[in-house]
Amino acid sequence: MRGISSICTLPQYQALLRQRARRVREVPSGATSVIAKMREAWKEVAAYGIAAPQVGDSLRTFIYRPYEDEDAEPLAIINPKIIRAEGELKDYDGCLSVPGIYGPTRRAAKIEVIGWDESGQRRRWRFEGFTARIIQHEIDHLEGVLFIDRIDDLAEMYTLAPVEVDGEREWQKVPLTESEREFILNHRRPLPPFALSW
Repeated sequence: MRGISSICTLPQYQALLRQRARRVREVPSGATSVIAKMREAWKEVAAYGIAAPQVGDSLRTFIYRPYEDEDAEPLAIINPKIIRAEGELKDYDGCLSVPGIYGPTRRAAKIEVIGWDESGQRRRWRFEGFTARIIQHEIDHLEGVLFIDRIDDLAEMYTLAPVEVDGEREWQKVPLTESEREFILNHRRPLPPFALSW
């Protein structure tokens, strides 16, 4: 799969993307350089979040922007832990590390997370809706879990192709080709017991 040069993708970085990330020992100084690296990658990509393993550092931190605020600067969470999850939403998912492929996943509708912010303050956050999905997706990265592991049915997965409608460019869902389907089958795995599930 071809991806953006600053982002680790399958299959080349499978070992890194599939391991559980290490806890940041010195907060926030132990995460400063990787947060800067994620922010640098952010400038190149269209993303809601980037986790440290995606830029080559197996540390428990990620950056994100709230879904509702397209102009927000990305915020960092260090050593996050989901302490409460409720409800369920099934919505689209995709990943810079599995570029160009999408599909719906089930995730909690609301979550509560504890961790540290970039200034080193211990914090508790509450997220809901699509922002909660973003946070869960990034925390999955820290557990070595990819969104393809959470797909119920591979027939629901797709790529996007540009089409012209009334002189405007739009994106149309296209079912996976046989080789794309084979790629997903070869690289997905069962959810580990420590991954969030219900």
